Amino acid sequence: MPRVAVLVDTSTEWGRDLIRGVTSYAQNHGPWQLQVEPRGRENVLQLPSQWNGDGVIARVSNPNIAADLRSRDVPVVNISGIELEGCSFPRVAIDYEATARLASEHFYVRGFQRFAYVGPLHYSYVNKHADAFQDQIGTDVAPLERFQYIHESMGSQKWQKQRLRIESWLHKLEKPIAVFAWGTSASCQLLDACWCMNIQVPDDVAVLAGAEDALIAQTTTPPMSAVLNPSKQMGYRAAERLANLMNGGDDSGEDERVAPIEVVTRRSTDVLAIKDQELSAAVRYIRENVFSELTVAEVARSVPMSVRSLQVKFRELFGRSPLAEIHRLRIARVKELLASTDLPIASIAQATGFGTAAYMATMFKRETKVTPLQYRLATRLR
Repeated sequence: MPRVAVLVDTSTEWGRDLIRGVTSYAQNHGPWQLQVEPRGRENVLQLPSQWNGDGVIARVSNPNIAADLRSRDVPVVNISGIELEGCSFPRVAIDYEATARLASEHFYVRGFQRFAYVGPLHYSYVNKHADAFQDQIGTDVAPLERFQYIHESMGSQKWQKQRLRIESWLHKLEKPIAVFAWGTSASCQLLDACWCMNIQVPDDVAVLAGAEDALIAQTTTPPMSAVLNPSKQMGYRAAERLANLMNGGDDSGEDERVAPIEVVTRRSTDVLAIKDQELSAAVRYIRENVFSELTVAEVARSVPMSVRSLQVKFRELFGRSPLAEIHRLRIARVKELLASTDLPIASIAQATGFGTAAYMATMFKRETKVTPLQYRLATRLR
């Protein structure tokens, strides 16, 4: 039985889901003896000096861990987005460009024209994440505001000082503004600062976290929107690549980037910052009725305005038709249900306004290039 160490924190939903993906592979193709140590993200996860095993899946986050793993005569698969010089382990990581594209789209359809990024920018990989977001929002809007966030314990003086810096930064921002944050802790402190300063969220400041943690998201005021990442899929693919290496197979050594699933929308971004009142009313009507048998003519009557005027205004602001927006919202919900529930395909079609499984499958494949079942298998790996 292969003995595999999984050096991933267990304190975040991202880490726990990644371990679930590894476990799923081990149960289906093993058995493996897995070694997992319950630890937080800031703890050093390292193998004992006398460890005797067959392979490692690790979040290689610093040069010391990388050097230690290189000294072991076992295959290693890296699941960290952190880029370290001289670290050439095969890697499975989040596609940061796809994440930035998803975040910018989430804010754009809400009418935002000013954007900010909060994260530990002293890390090169976080800067790349911010740069990717900057590229996605383009040059037709105000320059991206950036805030250097450092994770500190809530009881420390450093946390209090950073809180004052956040409040000063928020006070200076021109509003309304959409803020994309690197992780959960930055988003939590940002939302808490807004609440204490009586800044309206999401009307003045909308906050989107770069990683979903359903438990933490429900504790913030208001509940926090977040990017749902395919952590289970990453864990499964990392285990798949490790198994190949342990069996003597070749690996290209190339990075494998996995795209996020969707944005889980909660109150922290549930707003429309659209100046055109008629268009704002139309977009709100679509969101409130998108999972019913909704037509573009019905949307136009709700404003009221002509279908032609609605089409023109939609294309001017969003670059697509009202019907395309209806399909986009429905497909997003289909993705979320496929990835996070066991609902039958027919039930998902009914719940998302497509009506029939056949019609949903046609529209879903046109958008994603895969069938709903293929998407479910890829994201859930069960």
